[in-house]
Amino acid sequence: MQKYIGIFLREKIPNIHSLLHTFKCELSEYGYSLLIDEGNCYGLEGVSLERIERESEFILSLGGDGTLISTLRKIHSLPILGINAGRLGFLTGIGVSDFLSFIPKLASGDYKVQEHTMLGVYLNKSLLSLCINEVLISKNTLSTMTQIEAKINQKAFNRYYCDGLIIATPTGSTAYNISAGGSVVYPYCKNILLTPLAPHSLTQRPMVVGDNMELEFEVFEESKIIIDGQKMLDFLPTQTLKVRRNPQSAQLIYPKERDYFEVLREKFHWGE
Repeated sequence: MQKYIGIFLREKIPNIHSLLHTFKCELSEYGYSLLIDEGNCYGLEGVSLERIERESEFILSLGGDGTLISTLRKIHSLPILGINAGRLGFLTGIGVSDFLSFIPKLASGDYKVQEHTMLGVYLNKSLLSLCINEVLISKNTLSTMTQIEAKINQKAFNRYYCDGLIIATPTGSTAYNISAGGSVVYPYCKNILLTPLAPHSLTQRPMVVGDNMELEFEVFEESKIIIDGQKMLDFLPTQTLKVRRNPQSAQLIYPKERDYFEVLREKFHWGE
């Protein structure tokens, strides 16, 4: 019986055609065929997202963390292996050079699947998007601050005067959040992080809450909502933004020997 693996591709990957040919040949030894996303930027023949989700056992994301995040927002019902062909590769499981040797483990199930919290982002009760790293509420112009009214479980708890507010998952704690002075949080903790950008008051500090809480935000002047650095929308004073944990988590495939704290030390050069 034919088995399928979906694959999503970042643009400008060197030698992509020969790389895919090698992948296809090696995977065919284990009875797998690749289903390429029809939206790929290389003009390769592909199939619909619906078919990939329906027929694939799991997904490959070939690129960097941005490609993996984009893939997760398209399909999050299947386990995904991130193959790093980018720079940092914090979320990706293996490098391009490691993939061929990882195929036997992939075929035999000799790997671990780790669940990462995703957030549902709603504007006026309509789902905008899912998010794996962070939602950013940002000021609309450089010369002003923004005011953000925040509620937890429908109760007012703060009014932020700042350049913006990051609402991050534990997975996203090492993304924009860490640059803004937020805490690094173990990615499998059950939390949501709130980190203000350049707050006007020294008492406006980063905060960590439980992921069982619903967060609600309103602004007093036109602002922006930016989701995972990839999707941007206007946020008007007449609108309400709600953020809560999505019932279904992202499922990321990693080698069994992968150690999160080792990754931290390597990527951030800690201890050097």
